[in-house]
Amino acid sequence: MQINKNFLRQEREKRAWSQSHLAEVADLSMRTVQRIEQSGVASMESAKALAAALDLELAVLMENPTNPIKPHWFNHPRRWASLSVLLMGIAAVGWLSSAAAEQVTVIMSIKSPSGKHSNMHLLNEVGEESEVRLDNQLRVLVTSNRHGEHMLLSMKVYEFVDGKDQLISSPSALIEDDKPASIHIDSPANGKIHLLLLADY
Repeated sequence: MQINKNFLRQEREKRAWSQSHLAEVADLSMRTVQRIEQSGVASMESAKALAAALDLELAVLMENPTNPIKPHWFNHPRRWASLSVLLMGIAAVGWLSSAAAEQVTVIMSIKSPSGKHSNMHLLNEVGEESEVRLDNQLRVLVTSNRHGEHMLLSMKVYEFVDGKDQLISSPSALIEDDKPASIHIDSPANGKIHLLLLADY
């Protein structure tokens, strides 16, 4: 959703808050606050968190600076209901478009029991399933989903045994942006498989 980034910055500076302090009070990452102040685009959750941290109504953050909403406008119940419906529609469209377009770069390092080591880059669309293979030995299906400020990576790991793929594990990892996470999988056929994951979103 689109918010008034200049107004947001003014409200922060009026309180003599740094971006870091605003991020802490709003329980958001510093990177998220920087991105919102730069682009004016925020998820509904982030916009609500910022409004709460600054003790403002969400609608105020969405005002158009050239045509601000007049306070008396809200006194009319029918107009307030119309505005609520409009805001919910805008939020829903914004969420759907951002969710559909959001992509995650997953860097996956796989070390197999045979000593094979492979680094793979995977571009995954949030909510969709993507696939990587390590020769004819391993097949990994990855699905990413937003979980607050983190990304939940759910995987299905298959091993190629007797001419077909066999599911050996379905691990999940809650990952912070640009912070590595590791998963160890016991392979019935070959011993331990090590996965090192890094997500950029």
